[in-house]
Amino acid sequence: MKWGAKTISMKKFTNIIKISWVFLFSAFIIFEVYILANASKIAEFSDETNEAYEEAELAEIEIPAIPLANLVIEDIDEPEPANQITQNEPKTEVLIEATEIETTIEMAIETTVETTIEIATETTAEPPIENPIAEPKELAVKNVPILMYHTSSEQDLGGLPELYVKPSEFEKQLRYLIENGFTLCTFEDYYRLDEIAKPVFITFDDGYRENYTEIFPILKKYNVKMTIFLLFNNIEAENFTVDMIKEMSDSGLVKFESHTLSHMDLSVISSNDVLLASEIGKSKSKIEEITGKTVIAFAYPAGKFNESVKAKAKEYYMFGLRADLGMHRTDFDLFEIRRIRINRSASLADFINYVG
Repeated sequence: MKWGAKTISMKKFTNIIKISWVFLFSAFIIFEVYILANASKIAEFSDETNEAYEEAELAEIEIPAIPLANLVIEDIDEPEPANQITQNEPKTEVLIEATEIETTIEMAIETTVETTIEIATETTAEPPIENPIAEPKELAVKNVPILMYHTSSEQDLGGLPELYVKPSEFEKQLRYLIENGFTLCTFEDYYRLDEIAKPVFITFDDGYRENYTEIFPILKKYNVKMTIFLLFNNIEAENFTVDMIKEMSDSGLVKFESHTLSHMDLSVISSNDVLLASEIGKSKSKIEEITGKTVIAFAYPAGKFNESVKAKAKEYYMFGLRADLGMHRTDFDLFEIRRIRINRSASLADFINYVG
């Protein structure tokens, strides 16, 4: 019986455990139903709690007050006029600076455009004009010495001494030409060379004051002609005055031809048509304004040129001269005319050999 009584007790215990589990499970189900039923209220409570928390956090941060006038709303299409802006406001100051920068840039652009237009206008050469000399014709083939000098001084001036032929040596050379039947020509005589037994050209490049003070008196003494290829900017740089040029030109002994405005290497600027036309063409018109005589020949600075330079020279002149290669011949290209350079160190024997 005792064993049986124990068995009954165990059954009671098992039933109690089962009842307890049912009670707990029921309670859990009831709690879940309550949570679901009140979910929206809980969410609202959570949001309110978060907002309260954020407000508490923000309250601890010091945010400076911004004046209403400083809250400038920028309209890209219609910016606020500068005269309506107050200068004592930080953001406004930035806008004023930007406006001033814009105005400065606009003024700079306008100035640059105006300057560019002025430069373009100033550097545009005069249009080519016809050269009133004898009609070009085919000449009998003959050798023609065209001599190239620069300047003259008895003193050794240093720097480029070979350019300074002594006036006394120049006179000896000139006297040799005259005594040996040479006729001194300018390029206005070129198409009459068939009529001249022994033509010779004396040319001076650049245009120096000494051409007037040292060489011109010798020309007048022997009543002979020569050509000066005038570098126009040398008139002021070398104190070779307009009055000197006029006097020499009016004498009929000196013919002024062109050697550009500023002695630029034309082969380097040959792709710039405006600048090339100015150097080649405007030098011609400026010399013509001084002398009143048509400029028909052009000497390439330092003898440097290319096909573009030569083509441009043909628009303005009848002859283009190099600075080297020796004796010219009448069947050579008239825009590659050769010359014989006469240096200070050349003796009279050298000179005689040069002219043939």
